[in-house]
Amino acid sequence: MPSRLSSACWLSARFAGAAVAVPALLALWVTLAAADARGTGTSSVLAQADAVIEQRPIVKIENEVAEGSSRFAAATADLTVLLPSPTGGRAVPAKFEASTNRRQGVGSDLYVAYVPAHPELGAIGDDQREDVERQLAGRAVQFGDAWVIGGFWALATVAPLVHWWRKESLRRPARTVGPEWKALRVTVTGTVEHTDAPPHGSPEAADEKKRRENTRTLRCLVLEGGGRQVPFHSQMDAEAAGAALTGAHGWLLWHPRQRRGRDVLAELVGDDGWQLPGAVPVRVAEEIEEQGVMGAAQPDSERRVHLLDLGAGWLVTASAPVVVGFAVALGCLTVLLLVPDSGAWRLWTAAAGVLAPLAGFAAQAVARMDHGDGRAAG
Repeated sequence: MPSRLSSACWLSARFAGAAVAVPALLALWVTLAAADARGTGTSSVLAQADAVIEQRPIVKIENEVAEGSSRFAAATADLTVLLPSPTGGRAVPAKFEASTNRRQGVGSDLYVAYVPAHPELGAIGDDQREDVERQLAGRAVQFGDAWVIGGFWALATVAPLVHWWRKESLRRPARTVGPEWKALRVTVTGTVEHTDAPPHGSPEAADEKKRRENTRTLRCLVLEGGGRQVPFHSQMDAEAAGAALTGAHGWLLWHPRQRRGRDVLAELVGDDGWQLPGAVPVRVAEEIEEQGVMGAAQPDSERRVHLLDLGAGWLVTASAPVVVGFAVALGCLTVLLLVPDSGAWRLWTAAAGVLAPLAGFAAQAVARMDHGDGRAAG
């Protein structure tokens, strides 16, 4: 047995990073779908030519599509304004498409960006000056909207992540194994879905409702040792870990007083030098200790172990539908970022980007269920 166990903080940090990145990507997909990616080609030309922003009255409205019959409903239309001629002659008409927060009428003033010396370059406009500035700057959303979106993202992401980090994360520093540690010789035999329920008569099982609230289902590695099976769960995907470790021999180590929530922090150490941080449900650990099948750890100061990490080979351990789903999602995000256009196709593209990974996980789950049924039938 090793005398020194490695820190598992980096694995938890990486898991937390993924938990932050995925909803952030979803929020970005939805935001970009609902907004212009970079305004229009005209906005880019005007920005390079040092356009100015002035209020101009609308002289013509065509192809109006409103979101309601009220005059306060948002609308999209082709609007025409008159730009002053640089030579003092007749005004130059400029036509552009604009999506405004309320329906406009002929004679209504818009904020219009154009180049006074070159009205032939065209114009862009909106009923909000901030939106015209956004298009000239090439931003997807206004700064004020970005803060609102960021606030909702934080509420939906950071709070659950903090709860997980405090209550469920398997993070732990490097630790020294001493004689007070318990050790059990084990063999990895596969994976199992373990139901951790409070015993009858305990306060957590006072009634059926409390019993359901305190019952959890864990996807675990199955360790056989001391004449019984031990469920061991970790942050590593149980299926990938089971496929890689089934048949491996090693030691299950834990300190009886090192607990977090409803688990005893444990380490699975393989004979060939790897260490997998995880946990064993408290009730299972207490039963094993009562049976007296575990002995005191006898560490060897010369023994060295390293963390087992299949993360670098995730393309190998992840199923093909999941990989394809994420590839489609990233492709959709790239299109939304790079194509300077607006329209209904953006919403469909964003929907495809959001649903593609979910479809991949669903296909993976169906494949696992079919595989499980096939093994059961066999």
